[in-house]
This record gives sequence, C-alpha cells and structure tokens, in this order.
Amino acid sequence: MLSASQANREYFRRAYRSGEHGWGAEGPCRYTVAFLRRLRRLIPGGRLLDLGCGEGRHSVVAARLGFKVTAADSEPLALQRARRFAKLKGVQGISFCQADALRLPFQASSFNAVLDYGCLHHQRKSDWAAYMAGLARVLRPGGFYALSVFAPKFHLFQGGRRPWHIAQGAYRRCFTPQDIRGLFDKDFKILELIPESRGFWHALMRRRA
Repeated sequence: MLSASQANREYFRRAYRSGEHGWGAEGPCRYTVAFLRRLRRLIPGGRLLDLGCGEGRHSVVAARLGFKVTAADSEPLALQRARRFAKLKGVQGISFCQADALRLPFQASSFNAVLDYGCLHHQRKSDWAAYMAGLARVLRPGGFYALSVFAPKFHLFQGGRRPWHIAQGAYRRCFTPQDIRGLFDKDFKILELIPESRGFWHALMRRRA
C-alpha cells in the first residue's frame, strides 16, 4: 500500500504523463503576473525560485521580466514539460531543478524572491514546519514571497466539513485569511492578500529582516 506522500507523487506523475489535469498549463495567473511586475521594480534582475513550477508558465513570465529564474518541481515529467514550454516560447536562461519542497537543495539566502503557485496547498499540515524552514533558509532576509492557495470557496471544498480532502491520491487543503496570517505573520509581513472569485487566495509577502 502506498504511503500518503507516495500516493501524492503518483498522482502528479500520472497527471504530467497524460497532461490531463485541472489546472492551467500555459496561461499564467493574472494576479501572479501583477506581483511579478511589482517585484521587477523592487528587485530588478533578482534571483527567483518558482517552487512547484509545473509546466513552467510562471517561470517563463518571470524570465521575460528579467529575473534569474530557477524552476523547481519534484516531478521530472513536469520539468520536461517546462523545458519544452520555455523552448516553445523562445525563453532561455531558466535553470531547471528537481527538488522536493520539504527538502530544498539550495544554499542559504539563494533567492530574492520565491513564488509558490499551488505547491503549499498540497502539503499536509504535519509538513508545514519543514516547508517553512526551507523557505526561510533559501529566501534572503527582506526577500519577497508570492503565494497562491485554494480558498474554501474553491469548488472541491464547498459543502465539506473539513479544510482538506484526498482525491485520486492527491492531498489538497484550503486556507482562510486567518490560516495564512497564522502561518506567516511571525516571519513575513503580508503586503497584499487578494481573493479570487473562483476560489483562491493570492498573497504577496516580504520576509522580515
């Protein structure tokens, strides 16, 4: 029988093998793009980690905006798709790296910014401490963190009695503003926290010095 983490990995392996899943593969999120454009003014040419990069849609946008991008994902098939997508778009200079969000292989203070679109909400609560420790280690003091996570209004959670569920082996969790503040307020200043009608929260934060 597969462990919970193995089942999660197998779900994403199947999803990237088939290309049939529920998230956008090419079109970037407009809130994420707005955050990246804001960060371009604050840290022009900065080093950015796209954590859980998937098919690379946000990595490509960040690279075009002048960031030195490292696109990281735990699934090799996602990285293959991301490399092909960057080549298709004519974008060079992105560094691709297979990496577990709970065991990041990067040196301390490697990045001026970290982007997480849809990675944290697949991490179990018991793994949040490891996620936060890795984030704090690789992000420079004063660096920026852009986060997008499921909200309770996301269709998978409507009518549910708990803030998480498992479907086809994949763990998913939704977050309230209180959840986000409780997890990040100690180490980050929340600059923006924006609801999206289709059931996401988009946050831009700055790591406290």
